[in-house]
Amino acid sequence: MTNIVIISHSKEIAEGTQALLNQMAGDVNVIVQGGVDGKIGTSYDHIQALINELTDDALCFYDIGSAEMNLDLAIEMYEGDQRIEKVEAPIVEGSFTAAVKLSVGSSIEETLEELNKTFG
Repeated sequence: MTNIVIISHSKEIAEGTQALLNQMAGDVNVIVQGGVDGKIGTSYDHIQALINELTDDALCFYDIGSAEMNLDLAIEMYEGDQRIEKVEAPIVEGSFTAAVKLSVGSSIEETLEELNKTFG
């Protein structure tokens, strides 16, 4: 199974996106990290911990600035065996597209191909 990971500066954006994806593609596992200590921001340590705990492959979506930088660093430092892909697509629209593709049985490669075709 392929996870969808949402990294946002805002807890509400991350959880709202998760709620949308759960309603539209409930059989896809959506993991979120939003905000830091109840405020706007991202944390490399939180993102790294999330990435290191993954037990399946993951497509990772992010919003702005330090979310991308911290996600890049967490993926670079990742030493596990899962396939962890950063996706260059809008956080809501991209993760929605990925969740729907995965929910109908598409592979991670097919899902990435669709994302690249749609948002690339």
